[in-house]
Amino acid sequence: MTTKAFIVGWPISHALSPVLHGFWLQELRIRGTYESVAVEPGKFAAFVAGMAQNNWVGGNVTIPHKEAALACADRPDATATAI
Repeated sequence: MTTKAFIVGWPISHALSPVLHGFWLQELRIRGTYESVAVEPGKFAAFVAGMAQNNWVGGNVTIPHKEAALACADRPDATATAI
């Protein structure tokens, strides 16, 4: 099985993370992908709800979804809230 991870944002086409993380996946011979996912504002919670169904194991969140990500967290801690 291939491990799937992501960076999610809007817009996201400029993100260099897939190139950077893709390099290390290949270099370390890890079967996986690291993809950029464009999610419109207001649709982030639906994206998170569908993560397992779409075989995502995790990812990174960027603008404008950081506050939405915190709102989706089961256990936001004080540090995450402060940031």
